[in-house]
Amino acid sequence: MAPHADSPADQEVTLPATPRPTMSLNPPRILVIGAGSRGNAYAKAVGTSTNGILVAVAEPIAYKRQRLGEAYIWGKSRPSEGQSFDGWKSYLTYELERRERAARGEDVPEGIDAVFICTLDEQHMEVIVGLAPLEIHVMCEKPLATTLEDCVKIYKALSSRNGKQSKIFSIGHVLRYSPHNMLLRKLLLQERVIGDVLSVNHTEPVGWWHFTHSYVR
Repeated sequence: MAPHADSPADQEVTLPATPRPTMSLNPPRILVIGAGSRGNAYAKAVGTSTNGILVAVAEPIAYKRQRLGEAYIWGKSRPSEGQSFDGWKSYLTYELERRERAARGEDVPEGIDAVFICTLDEQHMEVIVGLAPLEIHVMCEKPLATTLEDCVKIYKALSSRNGKQSKIFSIGHVLRYSPHNMLLRKLLLQERVIGDVLSVNHTEPVGWWHFTHSYVR
């Protein structure tokens, strides 16, 4: 018999947000590329659980761009220079010009330090490769790419950044930081109270909401 609609199994459990760190005098400035559900989730997390500030959004769909911007960046006023872009290519063009203007001694808005890439899966490669020359921190939502060829292109683009490894590149496998996974790692590797791993049975309980969009694309 299927569980009743009001049973505990159907009730969403919301964990408390991680406390926001103390803001530094020079907090990292962040751009979100892709203003869909994932982009909005990261935008919200920036303001509640990090010491960074969201300063710009790049999104081709105007109402999505405006909605995220009003919620997390410019409020009810109009976006200022360097806050709103109709795509990552527009941001790249602007940033290259901004850096040239700054080099000439012009008074320009401050640039960004990091970017969250929240576009469609098959678009990740072109965005990462396109922005690689800027040498900024990058967090790409999972999966990294949809083909091995794209993964290799990303690796080569990031490995050729003048030999510099000072910038962070990460993939949004956020479940590794979930409470149950962190506890399992602690018991297994740090406290070593579980014992040796002899076999692994990995099960992913995919919900109906995934099948309605993710797995039919």
